[in-house]
Parts: sequence; C-alpha cells; structure tokens
Amino acid sequence: MPAILPELRKKAFHCPYSDCGVYAKQTWRTPNVQKVEGGAARVIQLVNIFLVECDYCQKYSIWADEKLVHPLPMNAPQAHTEMPVDVKVDYEEARGVFASSPRSSAALLRLVIQKLCAGLGLPGKNLNADIGALVARGLPVQVQQSLDIVRVVGNNQVHPGVLDVRDDAPLALTLFELVNIIIENQISVPKQVAALYAKLPVAARKQVDERDAK
Repeated sequence: MPAILPELRKKAFHCPYSDCGVYAKQTWRTPNVQKVEGGAARVIQLVNIFLVECDYCQKYSIWADEKLVHPLPMNAPQAHTEMPVDVKVDYEEARGVFASSPRSSAALLRLVIQKLCAGLGLPGKNLNADIGALVARGLPVQVQQSLDIVRVVGNNQVHPGVLDVRDDAPLALTLFELVNIIIENQISVPKQVAALYAKLPVAARKQVDERDAK
C-alpha cells in the first residue's frame, strides 16, 4: 500500500512515528491550558495547535500552524534489500529529508538513479537514455512511462533526461518507488533466477548451454 502522508484534519494516514508507521485512524484534539489570574483560573483553548493520537500506537503527533512539527515523518519507502551500499547512502539521506523538503529529496533521488544506472553499466548521465536502455534489457516499459510522468522528459523549459525537481511530495514518492522497481527488476530477479538455474542438474544445464550455443 502506498504511503498515505499525514495531512491536516485527515482522519486516517500512516503514523509519522518511525517505530509505528501503520496506516491507522487518527484522532484530532485541540489542547487547552489553564491560566491563573488574580487567584482565579480560566481555561484557554490554544489556536492552531493540535494533538493527534494514532489509534494503533496511541502516540501523539503535534501540529502547529497547519503543519506537522513532531515527529517529522519518514513515510518514504524503505530501501530494497538488494540496493548497492553506495546507492543506499544517498537513498537514506533522501528519506531523511523527505518530510521537511520533498524538493531536496527528489534531487537526491535523481543522483540515486544516476548512480544506479552507472552501476548497471550505463553512462549515468542522461536519465532518459539510461532508462530507455534498461527497458531494452527487460525493465517494464511502465517504468519509462512513469519517469516521463515525473518529467524526466520535461517541457520546453527542461532539457530531455533532466528531472524537473519541484517541491512535490507525490513526485518524490514516485521516484522512491521507481528506484526499488529498478533494483528488483535488474538486480534482485536476475540473482534469484541465476540461483535457481544453478540448482539444475549438470546434464540439464549442459543441454541448455548447447541449445543456446546453436
């Protein structure tokens, strides 16, 4: 299920606490404070401050001036288990800044995709050309189409192969997912198939090799 980001007055979303992260009902409450003046106490309702309780973990997130201020959410997809170490460093940095700056997150993910393509033997300079080459290798064409949607091939103001990085959380989330799709298709699945092929009897593998050599 794609991450449902916290949103003002939304009744359900993925909990922003990293040790929860569950999609759950969220109960919004307006806190009050007690003020004592001249020996008399009166209750004052805070304006533009909300305490929001997650129905699953019972923890409260804090909202001020219509923004989530605590905790800063990390609802971006986790890194694929087969992600190369040098790529994962930038990927995790992108996750870390996603809540406060989707624009910065998307910029880092552009670097992630470039490094990933370079690691797969491609130039790693023109994303449009690199992803097209991966499609020729078997990457689903929908990945190319998705990258087109998030403006890998831009309008008249954006050169082909350059991401139009904007302050756009949905765009950044799409890039997170696309990185993991590329790794699944180009790294994980080939590794699984190779492992299965290695389990075939030697005679069977020899027959296949002889067939393919013809």
